[in-house]
Amino acid sequence: MIVIRCDACGGAVAFDTDRQLVQCLFCAAVALVPEPVHALEHPGVAIPFSLTAIDARRAFRAWTRDSWWRPPQLAALEAEITALWIPAWRVRGEVETHWAGLARGATRSGKRPRSGIDRGPAEVIIPASLGLSAREVAALGEFDEPAARPWEAHDAAVPRETPSLTAAGAHARAYGPMARARRATIARAEGVQDCCGSARIHSLNQRLLALPVFIGSFRYRDRPWRFVLNGRSGVIVGDAPLDRRKVALVVALIFVVAALVVAWLDRNPPELRHGSTAQLVEQK
Repeated sequence: MIVIRCDACGGAVAFDTDRQLVQCLFCAAVALVPEPVHALEHPGVAIPFSLTAIDARRAFRAWTRDSWWRPPQLAALEAEITALWIPAWRVRGEVETHWAGLARGATRSGKRPRSGIDRGPAEVIIPASLGLSAREVAALGEFDEPAARPWEAHDAAVPRETPSLTAAGAHARAYGPMARARRATIARAEGVQDCCGSARIHSLNQRLLALPVFIGSFRYRDRPWRFVLNGRSGVIVGDAPLDRRKVALVVALIFVVAALVVAWLDRNPPELRHGSTAQLVEQK
């Protein structure tokens, strides 16, 4: 097992020594530095891939055609696609909430205050990827958490990103999301709005979770482009080039329409337009 860190983006990927990595999977940079591995923590839980590399290529082909703005040449490009585990922490705990909110009531405003004390479970996923932004991970959507299973030895055949967040860091970041998740549960169960309050978390535990993704890259106009695909749902996140001819056509049409409007306004002064409108009103 070896860990390769990218000097450009900071992403680090662990994989078997019989594999070869010539460029960063996240940013395509070649400034890669091998790092010694002393005790690399294995994920405790993994959500397995439900898509294959063939499925990922099909999804890429569909993605290149799902917008009129994209150049048609994209559909003929070959993308390099690699399966990858990205890290996240699954944090669970018991949340004690002292809450207050507004429920429907026979009052002038139609609402009445309610409050109480609740204690119940909450679970959140805290991304620990450095190669993918929080926006990208969120845009990938759900990963079908009920399908999670314990990490198995054969899972190491797929490269995995090393976590950029420790268990203690995940603990600290989980407080706010867990408190909000529990308040949302209380609001639904109690039928209240504007639910707020203070929370304490008990029996907190976290496990390192491996999320399945495909990292893809392609070149267009001598520039690298990257996309990420959810290995469970097939959702793709990434930027794609625009068709310059279509953009130029739309811009030209906008200028033509603007020129026609300006010409019409020049030929029809405001007093003439108002007079024409008044004449139409009198005729009616």
